[in-house]
Amino acid sequence: MGSKPYFQVTGLSKAFGGLQAVDDVAFSVAQGSITSLIGPNGAGKTTVFDLISGFLVADHGGIRFRDHDLTRRRPDEIVALGMARTFQHLGLFYQLSVWDNVFLALPGKRRERLWGTFLPRRVLRREEGLLADRTAEILEFLGLGSKRGEQVGNLSWGDQKLVCIGRLLATDGDFLLMDEPAAGLSDEQTTDLKSLLRTLVARGKTVLIIDHNMEAIMDISDGVIVLNSGRVLATGRPAEIQANEDVIKAYLGV
Repeated sequence: MGSKPYFQVTGLSKAFGGLQAVDDVAFSVAQGSITSLIGPNGAGKTTVFDLISGFLVADHGGIRFRDHDLTRRRPDEIVALGMARTFQHLGLFYQLSVWDNVFLALPGKRRERLWGTFLPRRVLRREEGLLADRTAEILEFLGLGSKRGEQVGNLSWGDQKLVCIGRLLATDGDFLLMDEPAAGLSDEQTTDLKSLLRTLVARGKTVLIIDHNMEAIMDISDGVIVLNSGRVLATGRPAEIQANEDVIKAYLGV
């Protein structure tokens, strides 16, 4: 018997009224890979992300991460199991500092909010120090150390994207879902993003991306899944997808 996939969806379906947004979608993601989920606008990509991260409940189908059935798990339960995601709309605390945005996303900070009233002060101080060290580590890794005190709303779009990734890393998840991380970035920033993603994989992360930057997707991805009208149109390595006539027709509308 072969080993179980790191992440797998089978027969995933979701309808909104009479619209079948996701229709019998199935794919898997290998551990330690960068996999991209692409397709024309309205193909169902973000709905798939919402389903596998617990923000929507599937009508049919299964979602497995490692040995866990995620099909009807809440988003917070899924994060606790090691999967986390970003969104197209960054959802940052724009009035707070770079430091605070990342610091507040740490799992230990969530525990403190739940149990802080009952813990001895010395325990809280020790944990606070560990959380501060982790925040500093993340910001230095992302090149944001010198901007730790800046208000996020005053940052460039590219730096706001980095803060969003910082919050993602703060969850300590192993499986990272990124919704359009390259959107709005310059060519130089996109090159930096690709380098960052490769470094994350080298450090043991697995990444699933939605993006419309085809040049970046084909350069960075180990595998590509193409959706069209809510269904999987093709899967394969980037070169295979680029040569697939059905994919070309779906994008060109011919």
